[in-house]
Amino acid sequence: MTDLDDLAVLAHRPLPRDTVGLLEGLTTTRAIRRYAPEPVPPEALRAMLFAATRAPSGSNRQPFRFVVLTDGPRARAAKRLIAAGASRLWAPKRATDRYDAGSGADPASPKARMAVTMQHFVEHFEDVPVLVLPCLVRYRAPNPMEGASVYPACQNLLLAARALGYGGAFTGWHVAVEGELKALLGIPDEVFLAGTITIGRPAGHHGPVRRRPLDELVYGERWGEPPGWAVDPPGTRHTAAGPPAGA
Repeated sequence: MTDLDDLAVLAHRPLPRDTVGLLEGLTTTRAIRRYAPEPVPPEALRAMLFAATRAPSGSNRQPFRFVVLTDGPRARAAKRLIAAGASRLWAPKRATDRYDAGSGADPASPKARMAVTMQHFVEHFEDVPVLVLPCLVRYRAPNPMEGASVYPACQNLLLAARALGYGGAFTGWHVAVEGELKALLGIPDEVFLAGTITIGRPAGHHGPVRRRPLDELVYGERWGEPPGWAVDPPGTRHTAAGPPAGA
């Protein structure tokens, strides 16, 4: 069977069944930065990108576009470019954010484990199975709300990956090499490159995410005063990351 035959078959297939329910997916989708060395099949990519393109956008203009890079020559070159940029950006971020200080000095702490995971992610970035570049085709001058027309689509993509047994991570590593990246891939200068999304089969696993308690993040009729129903479900695990409560 030829590639064209494969595409003809794919065009008549419904979306694959997902592996988790919606609420479970929403509450267990972690940033996945370690991937098994296996490709993501076209059927799965089709489902993920279809989900991404169903996202809402301002005036339903759908100004988002996605450049999906797997294993072609430009894809490999783009991954190398971003890997180099990530390497330049990560080292000062690791120092500035004090990943190795305080609780980070304990190798078993969440902070230290995150540093190890990020280091691995940066060092192996060019090996990621799929790299997606979400873009925004601007139709007016940049404004504070324009992200609302591209970032919901990015979240749809990550949730769809989770539903199909894959995982991803959203980063901004491209900023160090944006000009070269656009030139390599023919992305027009006026197009806003909104981030980078890596996708692959998790080498680890998804699971309940750690966030701040609900009553620190949700307020009722007055700032800083949570409504009575803002209570986490039993067994919720929390993180101390982020600004202090009430800030």
